Amino acid sequence: MKAPDSPMDLQKFLPQLVKEGILAKNGCASVKIGKSIWITPKKADLNTIGKKSKTALLEIPLEENQIFPKDIPDEAIQHLSLYLARPEFTVIVHSTQENVTTCSMAGTTVRPFLDDMAQIVGPNAKVVPNQKDEKGLKKIVSAISRRNAVYLQDVGALCAHKSIDDVHAVCMVLEKASKAFVESKILGGGKPVPWLEAEAIRFVYQRKYSKQAEKNRG
Repeated sequence: MKAPDSPMDLQKFLPQLVKEGILAKNGCASVKIGKSIWITPKKADLNTIGKKSKTALLEIPLEENQIFPKDIPDEAIQHLSLYLARPEFTVIVHSTQENVTTCSMAGTTVRPFLDDMAQIVGPNAKVVPNQKDEKGLKKIVSAISRRNAVYLQDVGALCAHKSIDDVHAVCMVLEKASKAFVESKILGGGKPVPWLEAEAIRFVYQRKYSKQAEKNRG
């Protein structure tokens, strides 16, 4: 899918993400365009700004070691760290869906019970402390390595990808995978995809996705 070329691309989609329960009404999402990050304002009503005809997202430079203005959300430093570590990411959404949040509270690495998690999210999804200091940011970056999502302890997950459609898919699949994980713990009987098989599924999907992306760009 095509990467966003305007902050309005994400801004217009915010009400849909809120409606689907992916984002909290005053949640956080961002988009990277060139050497800038455009992020939702702190405690903003995403339904309201999503209906505006002018850009309401706030711009910050894609640079390390900066001091953010007061209206920039606290988790901006986490988004910035992911964009710097993973240049292919262009959209990040803080998912607070029910089962995603439950798994973030459980604090246990979630393995895939379904192939689509291995394909779209990764061979597993790890839980890390919701910290914003240097040590905490390194843990977040490390945990999302070769993946498209990482759980933040007690507060949901950061989902990231190359386009709005792709990150939307990550959020939806992570919620489904989280639900399967929770129910397997409650009801028993679930068997996750074996590690090597999950890695193979992820590898094949990424190769196929990369080829399709090149075809679309051509």
